[in-house]
Amino acid sequence: MKLNNKILISNSLLSLFMLVVTGLGTYYVVNTTIYDELDFHLLQHKADIQQQLMEDPNSLDEVKRLGGLGSYEWVEISDFDQSITLHSNNFSTIDTVRYAEVSELPESYRKLTTTLSVGGSHFLLEIFEEVAAWEKISMTVMLSVLAALFMWVILLYVVNQYAFGRILSPFYDTVDRLEHISSPNELGEPFPEPNTYEIRVLNNALNTMLTQIKSSFDDQRKFIQNASHELLTPLSIIRQKAEKLISDSEEPDPSSLERLHEIQQTAVRLTRLSNTLLLISRVENKQYEMSDQIDIIQIVERVLKELADFTEIKEITIETEFSRAVNIKGNRELIHSAVYNIIQNAIKFSPDGGKIRISIAENASDQIVLSVKDEGPGIPEDLIDQVFDRFRKGDKLSGHGSSSPGLGLSIVKSICELHGCEYKAVNNPDKGVSFSLIF
Repeated sequence: MKLNNKILISNSLLSLFMLVVTGLGTYYVVNTTIYDELDFHLLQHKADIQQQLMEDPNSLDEVKRLGGLGSYEWVEISDFDQSITLHSNNFSTIDTVRYAEVSELPESYRKLTTTLSVGGSHFLLEIFEEVAAWEKISMTVMLSVLAALFMWVILLYVVNQYAFGRILSPFYDTVDRLEHISSPNELGEPFPEPNTYEIRVLNNALNTMLTQIKSSFDDQRKFIQNASHELLTPLSIIRQKAEKLISDSEEPDPSSLERLHEIQQTAVRLTRLSNTLLLISRVENKQYEMSDQIDIIQIVERVLKELADFTEIKEITIETEFSRAVNIKGNRELIHSAVYNIIQNAIKFSPDGGKIRISIAENASDQIVLSVKDEGPGIPEDLIDQVFDRFRKGDKLSGHGSSSPGLGLSIVKSICELHGCEYKAVNNPDKGVSFSLIF
């Protein structure tokens, strides 16, 4: 999940929590205020009755008669029975039926139970006031507050979405660039210095780190290129001298002759290795023209002709299935080298009398795939992703002991990256490996 979304979700959850807490608090405050107002109103009503009876004690019967006629409140006056303390005010909320002949449903009332003093006599006074109207006011106030808070949460989310998007935009630009860097050749321009302090520190640290990586990579690449180039001359001299010694010896000692052959073969292998490293270095330095229009099927057919002697020696059957033509723009010789290496690799690790299937078809993503499937020993699953790396030991990767993919598949990797192609190796369900170039 993106950082922006995490922040927004956290803020939204916090806002909703505060909304619930505020709603409960608002309900408590409004409800308490309403009941305080009700109690004050009941006390005021008691004071009015007491004042009227002090001015006209004879109006007690009239107060009793008129007390029950109010719409929202009524008054009941009865003889004092010592049930409460004299001159005390007791408040309570009760559910009762006022007019049983009209409705039997109980309604909620706030009740004040107190005493009256009229002409030296004491009476029990009960004043009832309907709560429903006040509760409607309380609910209206609370819903209004909650609606306002909810609108505030929505507004806050929208504003945060916009604000965080603007604030974190440089950070996401940095992440997006990092995701598209697959090699030091693709570093591009340095990361910018945004206004946000933390992102600026991050970009500066990345610039320093990537500069050091690119410098180390360039130094390594130059060393490989220079070393490979410098090795070619002494290796050529060694080969020539070994050949001369072999050809000049009239009656060579078998032991000496064998050693000379070993020297010559070692020099040949080292020369091939140096040439391969030079090729990889030149590919990575993009020292090749990329303007050729390349017919992949034509390249495959040409490679198969070049490797025909090897397939005949091992009695390997080649099956081809080209469901569609594919043409790409790039360097013809490099593509030829990539195709040559994967087919040669399949021949190398296929058993005598085996079968190699070469196909060109579209995959589920509408990409064109050149697939070379052999019947070799396969590759351990934990190492299959490393077959395109350089100098992997053959006994771990191929199961052939001294045999190894060497630098051939590394060349494939470099050429594919130069042409923007994908490459992969997967073990077949039954046996062998499928190497694929995806255009």
